Amino acid sequence: MNNYFIVVAGTGYRVNNDFDHSENIFESENVKINIGCAIAKYLAEKGFNLILISTTESRLKKIKHDICSLCPNVVIEYSAVNILDEEKTKIFFNELPPDRTYTYVHCAGLSAGSYKLKNDNPYLPIEEIPVDLPIEEFSSVVKSLLLMVRGFLPFFKRQKNSKVIVVNSMSGLRSYPYGFSHSSAKGGLHSAVRSLSLELAKKNIFFSEVMPGIVDTGMYDNDIVIDTVQKIGKEFGYDYDEIPKMSPFAIAEIVHTCISSSANILTISVVPNGQWPHTGA
Repeated sequence: MNNYFIVVAGTGYRVNNDFDHSENIFESENVKINIGCAIAKYLAEKGFNLILISTTESRLKKIKHDICSLCPNVVIEYSAVNILDEEKTKIFFNELPPDRTYTYVHCAGLSAGSYKLKNDNPYLPIEEIPVDLPIEEFSSVVKSLLLMVRGFLPFFKRQKNSKVIVVNSMSGLRSYPYGFSHSSAKGGLHSAVRSLSLELAKKNIFFSEVMPGIVDTGMYDNDIVIDTVQKIGKEFGYDYDEIPKMSPFAIAEIVHTCISSSANILTISVVPNGQWPHTGA
């Protein structure tokens, strides 16, 4: 395990105004961690060494500090990289030690770039969608995957077996009203992962895709998002007073299963209890 590292791209968290920087983000009621951050902590608890990637170095430093305070026996490194920037990703891979074994976990989203989504709400009626949003959202998940997988190829080809776990979304399988941009991007990512899986399996590079529904990362604390998701729920026959959400650690458990399994797990779809469970539209 000493020479085996799992690279997790897309680690981050949200804080409210009451957050004290001295608090551990994994223990504070004033923080919502994202899926990548939950995966990092969960894998550290299982004893895996990690390399964390996101765009903000101060956040990476905090995540490393707080995980290490809880899991002191693991090695955690980090790199502030915009994984949509081809030159920056090249620098990252040029500096990556070649004598290690790697697994890659891809948790990219709009936060991987500089595009700011109004009200953090990807669920918009067709009349309100900025014309550049579908391309930005598609690029954030698909272009970043292309750059990262292409960067890892020289490392993977030297390994006996390699795994890539892509955290996508149920939005990539089933569309819904107000989902033009989000479903387009996640559907594109789903097809991209399947294509890479078919192309690279004979080189012993195996892809797993985790497709969660609503996850409690803080996005669904926004009144505008809540209102829109409640409208979507009604289209499926669900009248939510409170939107059902699952912990990001539920996704972390599944990612760990994909990593540790001797089989090639292709796709896992998962929703919180109570969310509309439609896997197709």
